Amino acid sequence: MNRPFWPFLIIALIAFLFLVRHRGGDSSDTIEYRGEQFKMSKTYTSYEDYKDDQDNLDTNELERIEKVMVEASLPSSYTSPEEFVHTLLRLKFPGYGLGGIEHEQDTNDTSTIEAWSAEIPQRDKERYFVLRGNSGHFIVVDDFVSSTATNAIREFKLLNGKLVYYDRQKRIVREKELSAK
Repeated sequence: MNRPFWPFLIIALIAFLFLVRHRGGDSSDTIEYRGEQFKMSKTYTSYEDYKDDQDNLDTNELERIEKVMVEASLPSSYTSPEEFVHTLLRLKFPGYGLGGIEHEQDTNDTSTIEAWSAEIPQRDKERYFVLRGNSGHFIVVDDFVSSTATNAIREFKLLNGKLVYYDRQKRIVREKELSAK
């Protein structure tokens, strides 16, 4: 009974590779963000599985994630809005949102102004940033955290040197006086 050894070895190798791939070889129960590891709620075999799960993070990590996002310092000036957005992409927590906010600008103001927000995972909060400038010099003129559960900011206006933020019902959520240019 001299059976060939190679077919069994090949089948065993294929089975091993299948098990490694589908039982943790590419899996992880942590995610890296800003140089730190954060525990997820379970092991995910792909980023798509992770980002599609609404409860993807260990609830014991949420406060720490919020702290890292809120305390992250960003440069106060940029050479272009694109440079600013690239910085925000590094602030955004993996699998969570980053978006622009609609605005209306004072017709007497010739500067470029835009606002962005980064979602703070599972906290019903976002960190907001407003960039203003022109000709290769742009500065962050506002940086704050606000609740999205009760008064999510949907738009803002620059009126007479003041930033005014509104919720979905056009109610004022926040106002900030800007210093003279």
